[in-house]
Amino acid sequence: MKIDSLQSLLQSQLIFQLINNQNQNKNNGFSDLLEKLLASMVEDGSNNGTNSASNLYQNQVNTKEPDTLANGETSSIDAAVSKASAKYGVDKKLIESVINQESSFNAKAISSAGAMGLMQLMPGTAKELGVKDAFNAAENIDGGTKYLKSLLDMYGNSKELALAAYNAGPNALKRNGVDDKSEINRLSTETRNYVSMVTKYYNNK
Repeated sequence: MKIDSLQSLLQSQLIFQLINNQNQNKNNGFSDLLEKLLASMVEDGSNNGTNSASNLYQNQVNTKEPDTLANGETSSIDAAVSKASAKYGVDKKLIESVINQESSFNAKAISSAGAMGLMQLMPGTAKELGVKDAFNAAENIDGGTKYLKSLLDMYGNSKELALAAYNAGPNALKRNGVDDKSEINRLSTETRNYVSMVTKYYNNK
């Protein structure tokens, strides 16, 4: 093994250990220290894998599971889900299952493709749905649920097809001739896994 590869491995292991400690300790000072370490490693150019580790760290820090949200955040999201569920007639569990898969209940989540917030709305979709601030939990959930409802209506209330379309877009289903949930296997692995994961969370709630 080359020296630089060994150094990269050791640095990555250190980063992962620090991530675990930070998540366990919830210490902002510790978080700042780790960020400085990552920044210095990038400046040194000593680790080609640092950017990936840094991105992983940011995902770990920025993603909050439901049971680690502050009480106010949990209540706010729960209230928004309940309101959207009643407004659009969409199962509350289904909305929560989509949110869990899309953002792990992180209202500030941004994907590499630019999808935003809890239900990961793309800028164009958010605009069409009347969502002015995609990082506002209530607005995002209202818009995302409105879109999910339109997909449920489009596919005869089939959760599986609606979820596939939520992930890949209705055009992908049309392009691949998917008209029934038994045909979802014609879609990409990503979409098949998406439908499976959301359905599993839904069934276990």
